[in-house]
Amino acid sequence: MRIRATVSLLCAASVVFSGCATKLGPRTVPGARFDYNQAIARSLNEQLLLNLVRLRYRDTPLFVDVGSVIAQYSLSGSISANPTASIDGGGNNEYGFGIGGSYTENPTITYEPLRGGEAAQRLLTPIDPSTLALLSQSGWSIERLLVCCVQEVNGIDNAPSATGPAPTRLPDNSSFRELAAAFRDLQSDGGLKIRQTDKGVALSMRSGALARAVQDRLGLDPSVQDFRIVPATGARVPTQIEVGGRSLLGVLFFLSLSVEVPQADAAAGLVGGASLEWGQVIGDLLKVQSSEEPPAGAFVRIRYRNRWFFIDDSDLNSKATFNLLNYLYSLQAAGRGAGSPLLTVPIGK
Repeated sequence: MRIRATVSLLCAASVVFSGCATKLGPRTVPGARFDYNQAIARSLNEQLLLNLVRLRYRDTPLFVDVGSVIAQYSLSGSISANPTASIDGGGNNEYGFGIGGSYTENPTITYEPLRGGEAAQRLLTPIDPSTLALLSQSGWSIERLLVCCVQEVNGIDNAPSATGPAPTRLPDNSSFRELAAAFRDLQSDGGLKIRQTDKGVALSMRSGALARAVQDRLGLDPSVQDFRIVPATGARVPTQIEVGGRSLLGVLFFLSLSVEVPQADAAAGLVGGASLEWGQVIGDLLKVQSSEEPPAGAFVRIRYRNRWFFIDDSDLNSKATFNLLNYLYSLQAAGRGAGSPLLTVPIGK
């Protein structure tokens, strides 16, 4: 009787183990996918903020992309039986059995440092007007795109000295910001459209007082509504708008000026232009705060030089600009370093 019960139990256990093993893969997808998604997104944001802070201190930035994540799962089980019979035939037979199991997860992550000549070229290449058109068509504010990504429009400068290590004098980009705000008002009223055509990027302005004011400021033909956007060369054509795009590195340098510098670091001369009011140049596009204690309610935060740097979760304007930076990085640089060395790290072994 005991033998039958033991055999039945062992058979049931084997069925359980085999059933779990066949469904292990599908069961890992919801949790693992969400967890890896969260971890990679958090790491991406932290890396971007880290490099902004590095640039503010004139430290060397470095981007390391997650190339791939391969997760291996295994489930193993063991079943044993140990019947013991009485030698003297007295009937004191014993039937022992055991059940064991183990679950392991061994992820392998591949990292791709953004290095080499091709990667550097992508960081330093001016952002093409077609990229700005794509972002504008996707709903991004033309004002945000212009102030962040453009160096000049028809000779109106947007603080070109602020696209490298922090200058010692505050540049004046008030005229450019007024122009960007006028473009924003046109966009909000439905009077401005940017689109990609067979001949390149075109900008259309619906006739009206605001459009005429913008056209007059840019030296454009007031009788024309459709204008070609071309790279800045200095040649003025009244039916074209010359746009000088910033490089991705220039955008990062520019926005790094929004990092709040601790007084001790400013006094020690660790940061250039720390006494200047960079909010007059950048506006409210981005604000990176700093504190000695871990900040509560941070959208993203990092620890650097014994301080916390963070973007507040309620600062929606800064979060929008930060997300724009992530898109620009993906469009300009991410996943393009084919010649970069790979670092593959097996976890859990």
